[in-house]
Amino acid sequence: MQTKDYSREELDYHQSENNYTLIVPKKFLSAKDIIVKKKNSDGSFSNADVEVRDEDNHILIITTVPIDIRLEILEE
Repeated sequence: MQTKDYSREELDYHQSENNYTLIVPKKFLSAKDIIVKKKNSDGSFSNADVEVRDEDNHILIITTVPIDIRLEILEE
């Protein structure tokens, strides 16, 4: 498994009426290959309450507020 941490300042959230969306290039991944964790105030990570879905050439990560995240990419 690969992991990559991102602070909310590094990410380009797109704000819509009720949520924030991150766009991740799909490359060879699908939404089922990614686990999204949020960074807690103590520096630990826990499962994020987000929606992850496949779009044409991207994976969308949808959340209600911008958060610091860790992406865990499952490898076969």
